[in-house]
Amino acid sequence: MDNYLKDLNLIDLVSEKHKKLRKEVMKLWDKQHGEYISDSESHMLGTINIKETTVAEIARKMNISRQAAHKCSKKLIEGGYITMKSVEGNNRDKLVILTLKGEAYCKEMLILKQEIEEEIVKNIGNDNMQFLKEMLRKDWI
Repeated sequence: MDNYLKDLNLIDLVSEKHKKLRKEVMKLWDKQHGEYISDSESHMLGTINIKETTVAEIARKMNISRQAAHKCSKKLIEGGYITMKSVEGNNRDKLVILTLKGEAYCKEMLILKQEIEEEIVKNIGNDNMQFLKEMLRKDWI
């Protein structure tokens, strides 16, 4: 165990593990596909995968500015991961929609996350994994 982890509180431990897991997923993606996707872009794709939505709604869900969300969406459009579609009766907002490439990315991310989860099970055991998931699903605060 890294020495700095032993003195961290729960919130910081969860944050550190989250960063490490996200980094590992993105490293595997880059290694297999050679195309860099930032954490924000990946988060946006995952948000859109759940429900087609507007950039403004995505900004609120991701807790980022509209400007940052527009910048992120622009990069994803350029990369061919998303497209925009007009909202009927609304000239201001546009729906953000996954392209086939974006859908493939989201499916591949699930596979990579499952591979990492299997590796974690090998290290901590299935019972501990199930317990950890159960605890993380609870409403603590």
